[in-house]
Amino acid sequence: MEEKTDNHIISTTEQLSRQKVPRIDFEILVRFYEICKKKKISEREVSFLMGKVNKYFSEILNPFFKEHIKTEYLDILPAIASTGIRKIIPNDLAPKETIDIHGTHLHQKDEHLELDYYKFTVTYKDRTIRNYRWKIEVKKGGRSKVNHELLEILKILVSRGYFNKPKFALTIYLLIKKNYKSAFTPLELQIALAKLTNKSTNPEFALEEGVDNMRITYKKILTESEKFLEHCQDYRIWISQYAPLDTPSGQFFIWYEDTDENDKLLISFDGKVLLSSSIESLLSLLMNNSGNFKAPFNLEAWLSGIGELPPIEAIIYSSKEIIEGFEADPVQVDTLNNFVNFFNLVGDLGCQDKRFEDLLELREAGELIKVWDYYCNNHLFKAKKRKELSFDKTKFIVDFRELVGRFEVLMLIV
Repeated sequence: MEEKTDNHIISTTEQLSRQKVPRIDFEILVRFYEICKKKKISEREVSFLMGKVNKYFSEILNPFFKEHIKTEYLDILPAIASTGIRKIIPNDLAPKETIDIHGTHLHQKDEHLELDYYKFTVTYKDRTIRNYRWKIEVKKGGRSKVNHELLEILKILVSRGYFNKPKFALTIYLLIKKNYKSAFTPLELQIALAKLTNKSTNPEFALEEGVDNMRITYKKILTESEKFLEHCQDYRIWISQYAPLDTPSGQFFIWYEDTDENDKLLISFDGKVLLSSSIESLLSLLMNNSGNFKAPFNLEAWLSGIGELPPIEAIIYSSKEIIEGFEADPVQVDTLNNFVNFFNLVGDLGCQDKRFEDLLELREAGELIKVWDYYCNNHLFKAKKRKELSFDKTKFIVDFRELVGRFEVLMLIV
């Protein structure tokens, strides 16, 4: 090894060799690296998308070390490079074929830059050779600039619960790449995520890093109430509240996903929806009267898993707020969303038992369906050509009041 120091630049040069290297490992590395360079994906960005520290991929690129891309990461390489698996993994190599590698490694570093330069020759089984030149630069210092548009997108995802479960960097990157028009680089995503994992970040959007299968993950730092809602999500059982149209006190009930994947309200054997004026009394009813209703298959586990978590409702259905929202001009998206949630709740109950079937007929009223279709086409499925909301507001409110009245009668609220 030769080492030189000149004007604060430290330089080392090594003559190295490595023999009997599995050719398949080398070819995968070369093909993947060449594709990434053509697409201007840096070594740091590859490391980030693989869920590793910044220098991970640079170290793998050292042809004289035994490190290689592990088998468990092969499946994610096409997604990182936006290419097909066969462009990365060759299928025409002889079994257990090996190669020999000979060359030099120049390493230079100063206060601004760290450089690795590999100049090496590969000798194949048939004694043919091929020369390679790899130059890897890592800049030091400098302040990373946050892309604020991307940061706001991440905050929206946090507020929607996307990060309530740990997410890999590649998963996040592919989601944003698919759903947003702006083209963001992996480095911009890494910088934005680093901003949200900073301790000074607003707790409402704060993320924390974790590790899953040796890969870095990102997850929201949940409050105790959010942990309870995540517990509900895990067991597909939620506490909901209905605020009646003409009475001040809300009623709490259980909404769950059954084994047939249909959404249902918890009802007793005599066909009544289990209601309670408080969450505490609802939980007591569930624990002490299990013989009065057909319990969801995982209700016991859901109840026992609550522990010290503070139980709260996942959603409040307020027919009064919906009507007031439709009386306003213009009708806000939040009002449309609240209406659709209630509309779907009525559908869940109507499909659940023959005793509630007439709700389905009332739900089909022309103006109600018209608004529901508009919301689904323009806000759920994002139609290419957005249409204006056009409906008879007066008739809508009349039809909605009739639906609410029947719903409350069947729920035994009035």
